[in-house]
Amino acid sequence: MTSDGRADSKAEQIAAEIRDAIRLGKLQRGLLYSSRELGERFGASRTPVREALLKLADLGLVRIERNRGARVLGPDGRGIVELCSLRVLLEPPACRSAAAVMTSRDDEAMAAELAIMEERADGGPEYFAADERLHDLIMRASGNLRLAKFVAELRQTLALDGRHSVPEFQPVDTALKDHGAVVEALRRRDGAAAERAMRRHIVRSADLLVANSSEDSWGLVAEWRRWLEIAAPAGGEGT
Repeated sequence: MTSDGRADSKAEQIAAEIRDAIRLGKLQRGLLYSSRELGERFGASRTPVREALLKLADLGLVRIERNRGARVLGPDGRGIVELCSLRVLLEPPACRSAAAVMTSRDDEAMAAELAIMEERADGGPEYFAADERLHDLIMRASGNLRLAKFVAELRQTLALDGRHSVPEFQPVDTALKDHGAVVEALRRRDGAAAERAMRRHIVRSADLLVANSSEDSWGLVAEWRRWLEIAAPAGGEGT
C-alpha cells in the first residue's frame, strides 16, 4: 500500500471514530474541538485528523472554523431530508443490480442477518447491528463497492440522529416485514420487486424520521413529499 493509501485509511478510521464519539455523546454537539485535541484523543497526527474532519464536514457533521478547529453539528432536519433523499436515489436501484449478479452465498448471508433481526425483535443494539449488516450485504452484492461504502456512510450519519435506531420512531414489526420482502425478492432474483420493496422501506422510515426531526416538521415533511413526487415518483407512496 502506498503512503497515500495509508493516509486515506487512517483518515477514514479517525472519521469513523469521531462519528462514534458523536453518536455516544463523547463529543458534544455545539462544542468546538481543535485538531490537536482530537489528535490526542484518538492517537493520531494532525494530518489524518484534518482529513477526517473534512470528510465529516462534507457530511454536515462538523463545521470547520479556520484556525480554531471543528464544531460538532450532527444532522439537522434539512440534513435528514437530504440524507434520506440520497438513500432513495441509491439503494433501490442497487437492489435491482444485486438481484442480477448475487450468488447463493449472498442469499445465505442475508438470510442469516434477517434471522438475527427476527430473533432480536425487541429493537435492541443487536437488532440494529444486524440491520446495518444486512443493508451493507445488499449494497455489496450489487458489485459496486464504492456505492456500498457511500451508503454505509449515509446510514451511519443518519444514525447519529438517534431516532434512526429507536423503536418508537422505527416500528420493528413493520421494518422486519420490509426487510423480509427485500430479501425474498432478491432470493427470487426479481430485481423489480426488490427495488420496489427497498424503496418502500426507505420511504416509510424516512417519513417517520422527517416528521420527527425538528420543530419545523410540517415544512420539512412538505419538502420531503414534494421531492419524492418529482425525483422518485415510483416510491412516493411506497407502492
